[in-house]
Amino acid sequence: MLASALDGIRLSIHVLAAAIWVGGQFTLAGLVPTLRGAGNGVANLAAKAFARMSWPAYAVLVLTGFWNVATIQTAQTSTAWKVVLGVKLAVVALSGLSAWLHTRAKTPAQNAVWGAISGTSAAAAMILGVFLAG
Repeated sequence: MLASALDGIRLSIHVLAAAIWVGGQFTLAGLVPTLRGAGNGVANLAAKAFARMSWPAYAVLVLTGFWNVATIQTAQTSTAWKVVLGVKLAVVALSGLSAWLHTRAKTPAQNAVWGAISGTSAAAAMILGVFLAG
């Protein structure tokens, strides 16, 4: 069955925002060694530029995520689906919090830990979303 126009638009916006938030983190992580070699402060400039796109994408993900859930007949969903949704919500919050802490890191070790947690939890949220979509 084909999705309605509104459902298709909503889901497309959600997936595009996920591509920016999740894919962007992995892309930037892969570029960091090269950016560091390009000069002092270049990696930080790239991270700031990415933040101008990634944080709005995260906000869109949260908003469209709630919109997605609002369209579901929760009385007709299984307990397992509800548990996965709860886990996804926690992982989404962890991704945002750890990304924010990554931006506030004072040492390379903190930077690495919070960046790894953010990227891993962002990918986990995306995977859980695929399961929720059925």
